[in-house]
Amino acid sequence: MTVPKISKRAIKITVVVIVVLVVIMIVKKIISPSTAAPTAAGAIVNAVTAKEASWHVQIQSTGTINTFKGAMLKAQVSGPVTAIYFESGTMVKAGDKLIQIYPDIVAAQLEKNKAILQLKLLTYQRYANLYKKNVVSQQDLDTAYSNWQQSIADVQDSEATLRQYNVTAPFDGMVGLRQVSVGEYLNVGSEIVDLEQVDPIRVDFSVPDIYVDEIAVGQKVSIVSSADQTKSYDGQVTAINSAVDPTTRSIALWGSVPNASHTLLPGSYAVVTLYSLKTHPVVTIPQTALSYDSSGGAVYKIVDGIARKTNVTIGMRQGNEVSIASGLAAGDVVVSDGIIKIQYDGQPVQIAALDGKTVAASAEKK
Repeated sequence: MTVPKISKRAIKITVVVIVVLVVIMIVKKIISPSTAAPTAAGAIVNAVTAKEASWHVQIQSTGTINTFKGAMLKAQVSGPVTAIYFESGTMVKAGDKLIQIYPDIVAAQLEKNKAILQLKLLTYQRYANLYKKNVVSQQDLDTAYSNWQQSIADVQDSEATLRQYNVTAPFDGMVGLRQVSVGEYLNVGSEIVDLEQVDPIRVDFSVPDIYVDEIAVGQKVSIVSSADQTKSYDGQVTAINSAVDPTTRSIALWGSVPNASHTLLPGSYAVVTLYSLKTHPVVTIPQTALSYDSSGGAVYKIVDGIARKTNVTIGMRQGNEVSIASGLAAGDVVVSDGIIKIQYDGQPVQIAALDGKTVAASAEKK
């Protein structure tokens, strides 16, 4: 039997058709996952209802940690240092001795003045008895009394001078690095050591004048120190300036924060949160309902079973809740768990739980 000959043209056409069919199959396989229509049930998610609440406005500011009491202790008299009673960086109590400047000369003068005082007292007492017997005149008695009082003043003067040779802490606090050594000669005004009260600590900050009606002594304030940004310290406002700064249009405040652990140190930078006196209505959702992109914050609002991406303006935060300044209204339902399942804007979704409660219909379909 004779086999019919196939023309070259027919072979070429056949090859082209086969190649085209293969390409079509490959393309369908590649694009089918992304273009396939979603199932009728849609992605299963949890949702919450945006709620209206009353929050105290959190006024954000920056401040500096300072002290209510602080002083660089300096020598009030001249002389060599004979003793140092403290270690650098330790806590001291008011009245604790810190250093001693050579006191022997003044101490000796004090003893001399005490002896003279005793003599002048005896002289006055003797003159008082003689005056009663009309042996001495009133003038003699007055002179003896004056000499006695003069000796009392001399003793007090010597005691005050001697105290200057024994430098003590004027208040409770933490001493810094000592600036003197034993044997060193000090002049009047020589620096000895810095003393700072570190508990409670003071924070200096300011807020815009638009909040003048919402601040008062005693209201809550929280700070986060630059030294430890993982911990917040709570305190209260202790003082408000009497005038607004005309340059910055802000008003200065002082806050008092307990610092028993002494971890807050003067001079540190702090982020300050002041809780206003008045409450304001806000729309809140859990922070888990938020997603972020290049345009800012967004949520997936569920409308008729469809997840619609909605850009929102984020406001204050309290715990796990965040307020929404714009983009949502109270009563709107948004995806709170399962956002990762939403592949595109407008995707159908099925609510498994709303506000923490299981939705029966969704459970049956699942």
